[in-house]
Amino acid sequence: MDYIWIAIGFGALWILNKFVLAPIRSLVFNLVIGLIVLFLVNSYGGAIGLAHVPITWITGLIIGIFGLPGVAVVTLYYTLF
Repeated sequence: MDYIWIAIGFGALWILNKFVLAPIRSLVFNLVIGLIVLFLVNSYGGAIGLAHVPITWITGLIIGIFGLPGVAVVTLYYTLF
């Protein structure tokens, strides 16, 4: 009888990992990589005519969801507008 509860516990942990933790891990990974690239764009982008992009929670959210294409879109937005 105890083995059934252990199996149910493992199943619950698997579902938690699959549907909650994996998307959060992906979002954090995209955010970290995107902010590093955005830092490099802010540091060296002025030499090629790119505008400084402020790092706010909205730009972080966009970069976290979309990753490197989000960095490109936010940089182009601040450069053109």
